[in-house]
Amino acid sequence: MNAPFPYFGGKSKIAPLIWQRLGRVDQYIEPFAGSMAVLLAAPRRASLEVVGDASGFIANFWRSVIHDHTAVARWADYPVSHVDLGARHGWLMARREALAEGLADPEWPGDAKVAGWWLWGQCCWIGRGWCEWSRNAGMGVQAIGQVPHVSDAGRGVQAIGQVPHVSGAGMGVQMWTSGGRTALARLGRLAARLERVRVIHGDWTRTLNHHYGKHMGHVGVFLDPPYDGFGSLYSDQAVAADVGTWAREHGHLRVCLAGHAGDYEMPGWDAVAWSRPRNTYSGSATKDDEMLWFSPACPGGQAVLL
Repeated sequence: MNAPFPYFGGKSKIAPLIWQRLGRVDQYIEPFAGSMAVLLAAPRRASLEVVGDASGFIANFWRSVIHDHTAVARWADYPVSHVDLGARHGWLMARREALAEGLADPEWPGDAKVAGWWLWGQCCWIGRGWCEWSRNAGMGVQAIGQVPHVSDAGRGVQAIGQVPHVSGAGMGVQMWTSGGRTALARLGRLAARLERVRVIHGDWTRTLNHHYGKHMGHVGVFLDPPYDGFGSLYSDQAVAADVGTWAREHGHLRVCLAGHAGDYEMPGWDAVAWSRPRNTYSGSATKDDEMLWFSPACPGGQAVLL
C-alpha cells in the first residue's frame, strides 16, 4: 500500500529495511509524515500510531481520507487543466488559516474538498511551488510559469484516460482503469488502514508528547526531517539540528533518523548509506548520499552499506 500521489523524498524504497531494524513495536510515531511511505509499509499495525506534518494540506488530506474518502475521491476527479491548476492553487493557499484552525482540533474530520483539490494538483504539478504551506500565495500558476503533466507517462489522478495523451500507467490515485479497481476503491483501502491513526498538524514535537511512557523500548520513531543543506527548497537547518538533538537524547527508544551523510553525529548508532549504488563497492559515503541512523535500542544489526 502506498500514497495516491507522488512525493519528493519518500522512503518507500528503504521502508522494508527500516521495519526490519525497528522490529515489532507497540507504538509507532512519524513526525514528518509526508506520503506516509514507512507507516504504510509496516508489516503489522502498532496499537498506537501517530503521524504529523507541518503542512496543513498534507495533514488535512490524510485526515479527510480517514473520515470521508468518498468525498475526497469525488473532489479529486478532474481533468488536467493549466488554468484550473493556477486558480485552485490560489484558492487553496487562501484557506490555510481556516485549515490550520480546524486541524488544531484532533477530532476535526478534515475538509474533503481541500483534500481532493490538493491531491489533484499534487499529481498534476511539476517541480516546486504547489501549495507549499509557508509560501506566499502569489498570482497563481502563470506567475511562475508552471505547466501541468501531460506526457504519456501519466501521473496520479489524471492517469485514467480522460485527458488526451495521458495513458493509464499513472503514478497516483487513479492508476488503474480495469478490473474494477478505481480511485474510490484505492482511497477506501487507505481509509481502512488508517482508521485508528492519529493525524496531527504543526510542530514536529507535537507527535512526541506523552505517547511512549512506560513502553520505552517498544516504541518506534521514524524521523525524516527536511534535509540539512539540501538546496533552498527543502533545507531547514534549525529543524534538522533539533531533530538530531532529540534523537541522541532518546536512543533508548527504537529510532530511525534519515538524512544526508554528514548531517548528524550519532555515536553508538548504526549507519546505513543507501542512495548511491557505488557505495556497494566503495564502502564509503559522500555528502550527496542518503543515510539512515538506527538507535542502540533497535534490535540486531550492524552498520551496513546498500
